[in-house]
Amino acid sequence: MDFRRIEWLFLVAFIAIDIFLFAAFQHDTTGQTDTTSSRSADSDTTIVKEMRTDDIKFGTPSKKSSEGYYVSTSNNDSVKSSLTSLSDQTVHYQTDGTFTSTFKTPITDVDVRHPDKTLDTVVANPALILNGSQYKYNRQLSSQNTVVYTQRVTDGQIYSKFGEIRFSLTNTGTVSGYTQGYLTNVTTLREKTETISERKALIWLYQYNQIANNTKIMWTKLAYTRYFNLKNSSVYIPTWVIAVKANSGSNAGVLQLKHVNAFTGAILTSDSNVKTVSGTTTTSN
Repeated sequence: MDFRRIEWLFLVAFIAIDIFLFAAFQHDTTGQTDTTSSRSADSDTTIVKEMRTDDIKFGTPSKKSSEGYYVSTSNNDSVKSSLTSLSDQTVHYQTDGTFTSTFKTPITDVDVRHPDKTLDTVVANPALILNGSQYKYNRQLSSQNTVVYTQRVTDGQIYSKFGEIRFSLTNTGTVSGYTQGYLTNVTTLREKTETISERKALIWLYQYNQIANNTKIMWTKLAYTRYFNLKNSSVYIPTWVIAVKANSGSNAGVLQLKHVNAFTGAILTSDSNVKTVSGTTTTSN
C-alpha cells in the first residue's frame, strides 16, 4: 500500500472521528428535552451578562448556527511554473508555497483610506496578480500599511497567509510589492456540517480565559483556516475568527485574532493549528 493511500486513510479516519465527537458534544450540550435546551439558553444568557459585567464590550452576537465544509487543498509547487506569466515585477518563491513580489514600477497615488479603489484593478489584472479573480478585498484584515485580499473558496474566505494577497502600503499611498499564497485543487470533503453560533464561540472563548476584562470585541467572522497538514495536502475548516482589543495591560491597543473551531468549539492557538496525522508531526506558520 503506497504512502499517499495510507495518508488519505488517516485523513478520512480523522475527519470521521472529528464529526463523531462533534455530534456527541452537540447531543450532550443540547440535550434531548425542551427543559435541557431552556437551561442551556439561560446559562448562555447568564454568561453573556457576566462578560458585560467584566467590561467586555460587544454587540448582540447571533444565536444562529451555520454550516460549513471540511476543505482539502493540494500542497505542491504547481503554482511556481505560473509565476513566469507575471510582468513588471521580480518574484521570489518561498519554501512554504507562498511567494513575494516587488513591482519594477511602484503603484502610486493609492487612497490610504480606500486602497481597494486602486488595487481592485491591480488584482484583476492577470499580468500583475496570479488568479486575482479568486480574491476579494478584506477590510477587516487590512491595516494602515497592509492591504489584504482573501481567496474565496466554496462558501467562504480563507483567513490564512496561504490564501491571501498582502500589499505593503506606505503612508504616502505607494505600493511597492506584495506577498501571496494561493490554494490549489480546492475540494470539499463530505457534506455540509453544522457549526456553532457566534454567541457560543464568544462564550467559549470567554470561559477559556481568552478574553480579558476591559476588552472590546472589534469584529467576528466565520472563515476557513488551516486545521492540519499532510505531506501532499492540507485541510481547512470553518473557524470563528474573533478580533479583540484590550483597553489596559501589556496588550492595550493591540488587535489580537482569536480562533475557535466552528465545528467543535475548541480553541485554536493560531490559524494553522496543525494536527499530527499519519504518524508524522507537521508544522506550519
